This record gives sequence, C-alpha cells and structure tokens, in this order.
Amino acid sequence: MKILVILGPTSTGKTDLAIHLAKKFNGELVACDSRQVYIGLDIGTGKLPSGRWKVEDGKWKKGKGWWEINGIKIWMYDVADPKKQYTVFDYVKDANRAIDDILKREKLPIIVGGTGFYLKALLEGLSNLAIPRNLKLRKELDKISLQQLQEKLKEVSPKKWGSMNSSDRQNPRRLVRAIEMVIGGFQHTRKIAALPLVARNDILKIGLTASREILYRRIDERVVSRIEQGMIEEVEKLHKAGLNFKRMRQLGLEYGMLADYMENKIKDKEELIKLLQGKIHGYARRQITWFKKEKEVFWFDITEEGSAEKIEKLVIKWYDK
Repeated sequence: MKILVILGPTSTGKTDLAIHLAKKFNGELVACDSRQVYIGLDIGTGKLPSGRWKVEDGKWKKGKGWWEINGIKIWMYDVADPKKQYTVFDYVKDANRAIDDILKREKLPIIVGGTGFYLKALLEGLSNLAIPRNLKLRKELDKISLQQLQEKLKEVSPKKWGSMNSSDRQNPRRLVRAIEMVIGGFQHTRKIAALPLVARNDILKIGLTASREILYRRIDERVVSRIEQGMIEEVEKLHKAGLNFKRMRQLGLEYGMLADYMENKIKDKEELIKLLQGKIHGYARRQITWFKKEKEVFWFDITEEGSAEKIEKLVIKWYDK
C-alpha cells in the first residue's frame, strides 16, 4: 500500500499538482491544512485550485467532509465548525479514517498540504497529542494579557519558552496550548503511540519550492485574486452566521487580518492587501524553515522547465515498484 505526499510552502501549486497526479494514478486527495478543515473558510484558505488545473465549470461539488473537483475527491475539507477549536489530534484521527477508506477502495491517497505540524503528526505521531484540553485552565488563561501569558510560560517551562520562535511567542492561542501541555504533561503521563502510517505503507514525499522572489510575487497575486473572488464578503457572511472577531483572530492569517478590517482597525482595502501580503510572506518563510527539517523529500523547483514531467516520471517509477 502506497501513500503520496505533496508538501511545500504556500502558493507553489500543491493542490493543482495533486489533482493532476490523482487523475493519472487513480488517486484521491487528503488535505493537510489546519484551516481548510473548517466549514465556510473557503476563499481565504484556497480550497479551490487556482493554477494550471483550474476547476472546470460545473464540475465541482461538496459532501460531508469532502469536496469533489473535476471528478477528484479531496478529503478533510469542511469537517469542523469554525466556531469550535479543531485540534491536531482531531485531524490525525479523521485523516487516518479517510486514508484507510481510500486504501480499501484500492485508490492512491495523496496527502497535500503546507501545515507541517499536522503532516508530522499524521505520518509520525506525536506523544503530546495525548494531553487533553483543560477547559478550566483555558478559561483562566483567557483572562490574562499576552505579556502575562509569556511570563506564565517562562515560569512553568523555561525550556519550552526557549524553543518557541518569535511568532509563536506573540500568539496567545499557542502560548495557552504550550502552558496546557506543560501542566498537562505533569498530570497526564499516558502517551499516544505513533500512528502506523510509516510502518504499513510505502510513502513518497515530493516537495515543491521556488525562490523567495517568485513565492512573494505569487503570494501577492493570490491575495489580490482572493479579494476579487469575494474573500471580504466571505468573512462578512461568516460573521453574520455567528463567527465572532475574537475567534477569527484565533484562526489567524487572512481571517485575523480581515477581522481587523471589519472593525475598522485597517483603514481601506489597499492597506488590507498590503498587510495581508506581508503577513503571508512571513508565513511562507516559516513553512520553508519547517520543511527544511523534513526527511526523505524529493524537492522540485516549480519554475524549472520540465519540473512537472520529472515529478510524473518519479511517481511512475515509485508507483510501479
């Protein structure tokens, strides 16, 4: 049994490539993205492919936990209510179920995504997934400031504080989870076993990359495109349906910035676009740093002539073994 993984930073065309390969090798996609799991977060998270393999008119539909685009199913879209937190533990459980189902139907699972932490948890398992959410602790921590959260983490675990990057140290949600994991780790020693994907399957990992200049240009173009597609209207609709601005900020990136725009903390659309572009540049840099640690990846520069053909040849060789 084989599993194909397509990984890399945002705006490299991972979903487009995966759909193309799924058509060639009788596959179905499993999205590995921490926000595409949420119902209604469509334009901002880029659920629809936007490059070479665009959606044909009338050839896409939605089901429970999946979308179908040009005849290819993508699992792990729309599996959670955006008003509620959906954890990496939830993701691993549900994604494993989808992968098992694809394998039982003798199709090729193609895991696609840029959320490196979720991918690591899915392929390797993580011991800290067993540490449950502590709602009482979260309620208490929710009342204190960012600076107080930082001081609290330094107090309970200087080591954990030292391991966090500057972005995580400014993220209240990640600080709360870090504190929860440290405290929970003292109280809860049971560890989840690594999920057996690696043991039971032959996995091929393909990484897509490009120079930062190219990535930034593609990101900038994509931000403008998504604004034109109705990303602001999408957020207005989500807010009317009960998604509050605080929760939008917890969802991060586009949705956090759009919450500021909706509350007039950003003066106009031009400023919004510029701020979004800069924020996603930073996100892409963090993805690049994360994926540099990923082992046994065949990397391809998307700007190199013939890269798509080289990828296809590699997959054929691996698939026919």
